[in-house]
Amino acid sequence: MKNQNSQPLVSVVIPVFNGASYLLEAVRSALRSTYKNIEIILVDDGSSDQSKLLCQKLEEKYPKVHFYAFAKNKGQGIAINYALKKAKGKYICRLNQDDTMLPHRIATQVKYLTAHPEVVALGSSILLFNEKGQSQVLNFLENDAEIRKVWHFLSPFSDPSVMFSRAVALKVGGHDQEFYPANDTHLWIRMAQVGKLANLHTPLVHVLFHSKCASVKKFKKLNEVTWKMHLWIDKEITPAPWYIKLFWLGQYISGKLFSAEFNWAFYRLLKKFVYLSSVFFDLFHQISPKKTVPRVIVQPAILSTSGQ
Repeated sequence: MKNQNSQPLVSVVIPVFNGASYLLEAVRSALRSTYKNIEIILVDDGSSDQSKLLCQKLEEKYPKVHFYAFAKNKGQGIAINYALKKAKGKYICRLNQDDTMLPHRIATQVKYLTAHPEVVALGSSILLFNEKGQSQVLNFLENDAEIRKVWHFLSPFSDPSVMFSRAVALKVGGHDQEFYPANDTHLWIRMAQVGKLANLHTPLVHVLFHSKCASVKKFKKLNEVTWKMHLWIDKEITPAPWYIKLFWLGQYISGKLFSAEFNWAFYRLLKKFVYLSSVFFDLFHQISPKKTVPRVIVQPAILSTSGQ
């Protein structure tokens, strides 16, 4: 459907790199959104497959789609930063080339952000699929206070589920390619110095986990950069206690010794356990408000990063 509004409220940003096999479904899912005041920005980062041609055809067919391309690969962070500068929306809605959003995703997040202007970045639960067609729901801690308690070892969001303030992202400098492929988590933590973070307890995005996705292909680099980012958080944001630093060493060694698939599978199990622990203690406090029960957060010994 044509967007008659020259100033869309939401800019859907999809960085593209050799994503021709999946990109069409990602774009179509955004176009099926029940919220219509949007634009879709595609930035091809020097693809060598048919991605550029596909992006051109999508731009020609759909007025909401705007396409930009780099002649050579510059990196995802740089591609997203370019889209931030070109975007017209107040909010940036992230989506990856191999993921899809549910039709009510944008409307749901816009409603929440409008009602909670203090929140600068909003994620959601995701439905994670693998190449065998198996799926599982992954939940993320929902309120800002809980997110801050665990961001030394758990990523606040799944990147393709996040809608965030364009102005705040630009204010803190956008993505830092030096921290790729954990540059998304690096951005969220910097944005959290300006406002609050939150997640919705409902799956709004379908995320495909496959052998060619960045979190698998770039796993060795991800392991190195995650260690670097932890040291950055400790120095620039919040000092970590000794046992957290010991955990960082354990997860770094785990990333060196075991496969990406093993590390991610174990990480997701631990993330679920942390989330369920949070839910349990919240319920316990509601039932027994007069009792003081120390909050227990289980610290996983595996890679903490973005996107899953």
